[in-house]
Amino acid sequence: MGFSVSASAAIIFISFLGAAITLYAAWDSAYADVKSAQEFWYDLKISQMSTDFTYNETPGYVYFSPTTYSITLVLINTGRTLYAPYWSGVYDGRYITLYNVSDDNVGFSENYTYILPGDYFQITIANIPRDTTTHNLTITVENGCWFRLSWYYDGTTVLVLPIQRGCPTEVD
Repeated sequence: MGFSVSASAAIIFISFLGAAITLYAAWDSAYADVKSAQEFWYDLKISQMSTDFTYNETPGYVYFSPTTYSITLVLINTGRTLYAPYWSGVYDGRYITLYNVSDDNVGFSENYTYILPGDYFQITIANIPRDTTTHNLTITVENGCWFRLSWYYDGTTVLVLPIQRGCPTEVD
């Protein structure tokens, strides 16, 4: 009988050790995940705080045809280094790609990969109807921040409105 009690105690002890090791491993993994998420959040917030653009409210280039016009806007990255392949855009309510002007009449004027602080970059919008409609191009960069370019044709020239910008915030 003494032998069976010792075996039972050993089995219970080993089972307890196995459970404790499993719980510790799960806790350690959860703690590492939380710390990683916290670090990602802080890096994202710093990235968003240092994302900014500016441009002259006079268009860079405007080309008129009898019924349409094309505009090239010259912007300056006044923030941090950005990776342009991750950018997406919405032009007058339609999703657009920025790497090929010919597929949707909107895109980069050159092949940009990294846009460094202080770099100028150009975005061309082609085949815009010559009416007085205000047009909007919203571009979202890799950290979720966005900037909106707006312009309209007043019958004689193209007027560019001040740039709008923003970054997402969390919900409480």
